Amino acid sequence: MTVQNLIENNGNQACCGCTACKTVCPKQCITMAEDAEGFLYPKVDASLCIDCQACVRVCPFHNPAKEEKPQNVYAALNKNEKIRRESSSGGVFTILAEKVIEDGGVVFGARFTDDWQVEIVPTETVEGLAAFRGSKYLQAQMGSSLALAKKYLQEGRKVLFSGTPCQIAGLRHYLRKDYDNLFAVDFVCHGVPSPKVWKMYLDEVSEAGQRAISDIKFRDKPQGWKRFNFTLRYNESDKSYTISSYNGDNHYMRAFLSDMILRPSCYNCQAKCGRSKSDITIADYWGIDQVHPNMDDDMGTSLLIVHTEKGRQALDFSQTTYTESTYEDAFRFNPAIEKSATAHPKRTDFFNKLDKTKDLTRLIDKELRPSTKQRIKNFYHWCRHKAKIVLLHLLGGGNMKRRNIISVGNVGVVPITDRKMNVNAISFRDKDNGWKKYLMKITLIG
Repeated sequence: MTVQNLIENNGNQACCGCTACKTVCPKQCITMAEDAEGFLYPKVDASLCIDCQACVRVCPFHNPAKEEKPQNVYAALNKNEKIRRESSSGGVFTILAEKVIEDGGVVFGARFTDDWQVEIVPTETVEGLAAFRGSKYLQAQMGSSLALAKKYLQEGRKVLFSGTPCQIAGLRHYLRKDYDNLFAVDFVCHGVPSPKVWKMYLDEVSEAGQRAISDIKFRDKPQGWKRFNFTLRYNESDKSYTISSYNGDNHYMRAFLSDMILRPSCYNCQAKCGRSKSDITIADYWGIDQVHPNMDDDMGTSLLIVHTEKGRQALDFSQTTYTESTYEDAFRFNPAIEKSATAHPKRTDFFNKLDKTKDLTRLIDKELRPSTKQRIKNFYHWCRHKAKIVLLHLLGGGNMKRRNIISVGNVGVVPITDRKMNVNAISFRDKDNGWKKYLMKITLIG
């Protein structure tokens, strides 16, 4: 029995691509091969395999850990505004990483390659941490990072290893023991999109390589943290060109956030709910404006979920503005902490058409276009919300405290009872909490 047999028996959803199996193989008979969707899976050379089953024993999907509740939850901001602007959320990862490097340790993180793919690599300098900042919505290539991390750990050096929950789970299973000098950090993961789709997208926006890309930011903040942009920059003849679009308008991000191009294992993640065995989980603190409004300046707030005593001791709050929070509040606005993505109904259809298309953006538009039935349903709900709000404003009812802004979810309404206040503005598709969880926002004056 090998990991390849496991995948053949259980399907591609049984492999997250962590490369623990490839790294542990004593005969080096496992390679990572790209499938039709662009994801890497282990392939075993049967002529070299000795059936030791080491690959099976380190597979995090075949041997999932137990769920664990966190010890502490915090909202935090790096006091260094420059670093926070360069980071996806509150910039706290840099603080954790700098401390490890100051102690003579090594930090593993994700950076862009020269061709704008993503890889996990080590750095021993504070300057090297800059490449790790910012979200990269791609599956990072592991390369030799697991073996290198083990080498540094055995040498007695401190190691901070950061990655997706499944990558941390793969690291833990590969090491087969806990190291006191290992500090594992993961982040709340929406899922990893197809590298093949990303390459095709880059090919289109760079006009088949005719335009040299100089910078990519998936979470640029020129208009704030909540309304982050996908930004791509070109350098041509000493001139710089910038393409910036709200993520709801960018085709690649639309396909990613709609769960249409994720790795099959992401729809049944075995590393959520503390099962990755990370010391700290970092994420955006979505809903911070409602839970801890004093921590929200729309430049990004980090959510810190502490799983171990080692993680708690690693926190240096002297460089942060922070407040203790609750797991319930964190989960309420970021259910991806526990819940896997649900595959888009047209995912299979999309990948079946992918190799045949000459226009990726048009294919994404077509596959994400709601059906006639869904468009009618959406219009019905839109009209229903509008009618309810107008009616409740006219008739009143119930008791409601005076407020300036009323946010209404897509399943309910809040009555307007203070007749001394007038409606100043109405937004039926407000995106403060994201495109998928849009609110109706009513601004009152009076």
